[in-house]
Amino acid sequence: MRRPTAQDVANLAGVSRSSVSLVLNGRAAGNIAAHKQQAILEAAERLNYRPNAVALSLSSQRTRTIGVLTWPSVCGTPSLIMRAALRTATQAGYVLIFMDTGGDHDVESQALASLRDRQVEGLLVIAPEVVDYRPAEPMLSMPTILVNCADPQAGVTSVVPDETGAGATAAQILIDGGHSRIGLLAGPTESVQTRLRVAGCHSVLALADITASVEFVGGRDAASAAVATRTLLTQPEPPTALICAHERLAVGAALAAAQLQLDIPQDLSLVSLEDGEQLACELSPAVTTIKRPDQAMAEQAVTMLLERLADDTENSVKQVAFVCPPVLRDSVGSPRSASQSWSTASR
Repeated sequence: MRRPTAQDVANLAGVSRSSVSLVLNGRAAGNIAAHKQQAILEAAERLNYRPNAVALSLSSQRTRTIGVLTWPSVCGTPSLIMRAALRTATQAGYVLIFMDTGGDHDVESQALASLRDRQVEGLLVIAPEVVDYRPAEPMLSMPTILVNCADPQAGVTSVVPDETGAGATAAQILIDGGHSRIGLLAGPTESVQTRLRVAGCHSVLALADITASVEFVGGRDAASAAVATRTLLTQPEPPTALICAHERLAVGAALAAAQLQLDIPQDLSLVSLEDGEQLACELSPAVTTIKRPDQAMAEQAVTMLLERLADDTENSVKQVAFVCPPVLRDSVGSPRSASQSWSTASR
């Protein structure tokens, strides 16, 4: 089937081909009457016409490409964010060039130089988990948005999840469920993400005069989490609920509970602060989680970058934080009364 052309759009709309070019290139204001602009847009939509990207680039002297710097963590790449960014950019007629830096500064410098050689119009930096990110000098002079990471000096716009709020929400769910003995399985102590999530939990627990029992898990594997969970659950007064900073920790907690012959949620309630790998939702019962707004963050970051490219002006730096909403499932129940409380010593 022949691909529709600008002339086809012009014929259907009853206008000249140059009018079509002006409208679809965003230069119709003051040149084309409003009713003719509408007719051209309707004709283009009816014919499913898409302007030739190469021709647009030549005429506007713009490449319509965006560079993306990313790297993997121990839990893999930020694939959900990357896919959402790609989809949003593609719908706007832009191409993304992904560069994996491996978290290495020298590799990042080389990747950045390569992207600039290809005349990318803007840059996205997508981190696999929330971290402090210090942008390289070239990023300060080109449209750049950080996604899932933030510049401690606030020199570059960032879009991040509210990790502190996520921890607070998880703690409030358990408090509302009647729990006063709450444990926390946290990630590595050096992790910014861990620090923010733990701080959020503690802020809400402190208001309820509750002190959480915290176990920091060096790795994020289920086996390490199971060991840490057994440590928490074999205390003289074990927690009746656990907040897990990652879904793999939630899997380990569930395994440890099963080994101790504890039922979820009758004996132990569970909340996971993440489920990007869709592990927690597959457990039985499915675990209540705090959802990461990966898709919304990616869409917002790309939209903000495209708006800046369209304005060709120096926009002010913004720090955008997305709420992490709860996904309530069947892993949270009321704690047993004192007379019903379980004892690991008797099991």
